Amino acid sequence: MMNSYGDSQYGQNQQGMYSAGSMQSGTMHSNVNTGMGSNVVMRPQNEFSKLPAIDFNTVEMKGSMQAILSNNIGEYVLIEFIIGTESLVRKQGLLYSVGTSYVTLFDDANNNYIVCDIFSIKFVYFFYPGQRPAKNYNFLNG
Repeated sequence: MMNSYGDSQYGQNQQGMYSAGSMQSGTMHSNVNTGMGSNVVMRPQNEFSKLPAIDFNTVEMKGSMQAILSNNIGEYVLIEFIIGTESLVRKQGLLYSVGTSYVTLFDDANNNYIVCDIFSIKFVYFFYPGQRPAKNYNFLNG
């Protein structure tokens, strides 16, 4: 059985959790019993699900934030998001993927992925290859 993520052989139990042996890109996933009567499929630590790329090079999407970002996949960026009416939050990393409503960054300094709301983006800074900001803005204050 295939789903929209390209995963095969997934089965859902009564609670809607994925269980049973599964494969994605030829990698076997392990099952973990949560202790609540259901198994959860755990992906390998170095694997992140990526939806199929969307083609934003259409007349309707020309010049959109999605088109600009999707044309720069793999570039290092610092993105400022507006939160509420006046607060800005910065996130940085390698531009990993772009969807219709999200952007995913790979934070290579901390080896994790950040999925962000594309409609909150106000500014995007692109860096030359090998250059990084002096500060890592991915940590929350507090």
